[in-house]
Amino acid sequence: MKKYIFAVFVVILSVTCFASYSFGIDKGKKLLANSHCPRCDLRSADLRSADLREADLRGAFLIEAFLGEADLRGADLSRAILRGAILRGADLSDVRLKGVIFCKTKTPWGLDNSGCK
Repeated sequence: MKKYIFAVFVVILSVTCFASYSFGIDKGKKLLANSHCPRCDLRSADLRSADLREADLRGAFLIEAFLGEADLRGADLSRAILRGAILRGADLSDVRLKGVIFCKTKTPWGLDNSGCK
């Protein structure tokens, strides 16, 4: 009986974890849905070619995020952390970059290591 209860518990836990991962933890869905995601944890998020015009990403963790070819015109990245992020080909027109931490970030103007410690 104990083995049966344990097996049921493991199955329920597995299904719950899978459902949470599959349906609720997509790092880019919240951002893409409303373009308002200050202090979001978007580490390793795949946002290539995303329409992020006027997005509020103040203080976001964009560590190793892939933003290649993304449209970031007018976005606010103030105080965001962009360690190891890829921004090649992204449109950064009128982007607010005050206090952004670039470190090994592939930007349209080359590799930016400012802010590395």
